Amino acid sequence: MFVRDFISSCRRLWYVVLVGLAITAVATITVFGAIKPTYEAGASVVLIPPKVAVTVGDNPYLYLGGLDQAVGVLRVKVTSPEVAGALLDRYPGSALSIVQDTTTSGPIMAITATADDAGSAMQLLAGTVALMPKTLAELQTSLKVPAASTITMMELSRDSTAKSVDKQQLQATVLTAVVGTAATILITGLLDRMLARRRSGGAAEPEAEPGDRGEAEDPARADEADSGATDDRDDATAAPRATEFYEPEAVEQGRARVEV
Repeated sequence: MFVRDFISSCRRLWYVVLVGLAITAVATITVFGAIKPTYEAGASVVLIPPKVAVTVGDNPYLYLGGLDQAVGVLRVKVTSPEVAGALLDRYPGSALSIVQDTTTSGPIMAITATADDAGSAMQLLAGTVALMPKTLAELQTSLKVPAASTITMMELSRDSTAKSVDKQQLQATVLTAVVGTAATILITGLLDRMLARRRSGGAAEPEAEPGDRGEAEDPARADEADSGATDDRDDATAAPRATEFYEPEAVEQGRARVEV
């Protein structure tokens, strides 16, 4: 019933619905143009165990299990302001994310570079991939790790082009469209209800004349008016009063008074 009332209101005030939808369309287009999509590019790198940790003739990939701690240390160091800050300052509005790849059990890190345009995203990604081996070497040099025990890094994959990410843009656009449409329907329903109340008030019985309204509003006054009218009628039907006058002869004889 509630939905049916709104549908009826929209049919009666279709012009209000059209105006509301037009405003909603303009607002939606404005939001879509104001929020620009971002671009991101990704890469993956893996840590390689040192030579002393691998048995001669064995596959190094079989010894990746003990490098998770090194992944955590390197990730924190690279994303710190003193290391990644200078790189991010070159591309305003950019962001860098380095996390351990949870889809595998090895020491693999997923790098994601985000920027306002595709070129900046690719350059930021390339700079980060080049920065990570240097940072890893510096960390081990500061601890005077022997060359035979040094952990190295190898790049596994890298995106050739940055992809557009318009999730935020789409969310804002859809939200604007939904809110505008809902507001249009609600305003139309409220306006239709107000107009219906005015129409019902104008179709009421006409106001009574001042005299009639007074009698209807105050029964006591009406009773008094009826009693007054009855007294006037009684006085009119009653016998006329005796009228006093003086005859000329009576005036001469001592001004005698005769009543008739």
